[in-house]
Amino acid sequence: MRQLSATLFIVIMLILSVGSGEAQDRTDRFSDPYLATVTTAILNADRLGPRVKREVVHVPGLPGRNEVRGLEGRGNLSIAFYRQDHPAPLVFILAGLGSNPYFGLATYYANLFHREGWHVVILPSPVTWNFALAASRTGAPGYAPQDARDLYDVMQRILAELRTRFAVATTRIDFLGASLGALEGAYLSVIDAEEGRIGIGKYLLINPPIDLEYALARVDDWHALAAKVGKERAKAIVAKALDIVESFSKDRRDDSAIFDAVARDFARFTREELQFLVAEDLQASLPELVYVTQIIQGQASRPAGGKDEIRKRLQETTDMTLARYCDAIALPAWRLQAAEPQADLHRFLQGGSLAAILPRLRGNPRVHVMHNADDPLVDRRSIQDLKEALGDQMTLYANGGHLGNAWHPAHRELVLSFFGPAGVVTRPRS
Repeated sequence: MRQLSATLFIVIMLILSVGSGEAQDRTDRFSDPYLATVTTAILNADRLGPRVKREVVHVPGLPGRNEVRGLEGRGNLSIAFYRQDHPAPLVFILAGLGSNPYFGLATYYANLFHREGWHVVILPSPVTWNFALAASRTGAPGYAPQDARDLYDVMQRILAELRTRFAVATTRIDFLGASLGALEGAYLSVIDAEEGRIGIGKYLLINPPIDLEYALARVDDWHALAAKVGKERAKAIVAKALDIVESFSKDRRDDSAIFDAVARDFARFTREELQFLVAEDLQASLPELVYVTQIIQGQASRPAGGKDEIRKRLQETTDMTLARYCDAIALPAWRLQAAEPQADLHRFLQGGSLAAILPRLRGNPRVHVMHNADDPLVDRRSIQDLKEALGDQMTLYANGGHLGNAWHPAHRELVLSFFGPAGVVTRPRS
């Protein structure tokens, strides 16, 4: 019995009881990890009044990147900054693959923290064109240890910019990462523990991929479903999903009933259609990333000229999958960086997975992981093994899919309580 509870420690159930019939319907919906996952499609700061004022801050990028031919003047890193008018803790927020600082899950968390009295900086995902151009030394992000190193460097520049240009006073620095951002945050914790140039107090890592090879294979399989349903049907599926998301554009994002309605509408899709939608969302930023990466690395014969040619180039990369990007672009760049010309994709992915640094995370009271037992991007056995390894450093939910419980009131409260009140300097548990 003791071994079982150590393997699967359920802190909280997602489903609110609101009457026997409705509760059963809701349980059925949110026990489907794909339905839970797609509820994040409407998760952003919109309709979370009062709206929080944010500033777009442009931080100088790597030397020479602002003069890359065809990308002149775009070599600064863009972040979203939410400030307090007094000294306060600052939390860096990094969402998942392809995320930008202005939409989606990160803005939702930013609103929560700012209302609690925090300065907030939302970072772009390293796997975006802006980060590739402004901050990635290889120009081909995708290897988590290297991306974390680039993140660590740019975070120092961001802090210097905020303190000198905006006179921002910080009482402490913390970090929240979600999905791929959580994996990159895990590597950040190792770097900062060794170097201490930022002094990050706490790391909350939500739904990190545990085995990148497994996650990549799942996304590739789901993307391949497009061929099964046909090009026109695939377009219709995406259009139908966008219509559902748009229909909730005027609803509040802090009302649990709204997310139940979202799940109900998406329940009209088949399991395979939901899988395809998840894959398409995860890979939506790849065309722009590939276009910029090819220019940085000189793979394109010449930069695109006018808007029509740029549009044509982007169209040529629309079939690029995450697996192909890693194999054809990120892996060769890493081989050069690591001086391992014979390394294959397996070596590349395993070297950047969570397991590679698990011994460095275990026993570090600054690091806490939140995960869902039914995350479709993670093998269930791997989740159980991770819980067994981390013990009290990990909170494990029974349901939620991939980030599909971020909107839940109990999850929000647990996130905020982990960091403690903004006016109190908390110490990690020993």
